[in-house]
Amino acid sequence: MYRITAIVLAAVAGLLAIVGYFVEGEHLLGIMNVDVTLDVLRTVLAVGLLVVALAPVRSTVVRAALFVFGALYLIMGLYAFADPELFGLLPTRLTGFDIAFHIVVGLATLVVAAMRDRGWRADRTTAPRASGR
Repeated sequence: MYRITAIVLAAVAGLLAIVGYFVEGEHLLGIMNVDVTLDVLRTVLAVGLLVVALAPVRSTVVRAALFVFGALYLIMGLYAFADPELFGLLPTRLTGFDIAFHIVVGLATLVVAAMRDRGWRADRTTAPRASGR
């Protein structure tokens, strides 16, 4: 579950970053900020999530990456309430959609990362033991 979530979030953040590199100085479709600062952050987060999701690491590492992603998105959304330019980091203001998107995605990611892994675990290093009968 954690790896799938990380791959989906990496795809979304990566797609927004790639599109943002070609639509600088404006809002994407009039609703999403695509400043170079956000594009670089989204690229770093997407690459980080993708590397962790596809690497042979324990699920706790993937969860930690999801916590970082969720916390950053939530903090960006909450800071945007105080200053939509994120205290001078963005030349173009975040829109209401941006703020809602960052808060919702951040919270949802934190919830997924906080959930207990109850299903099949791809990071098991040993096979289940036979009963011997």
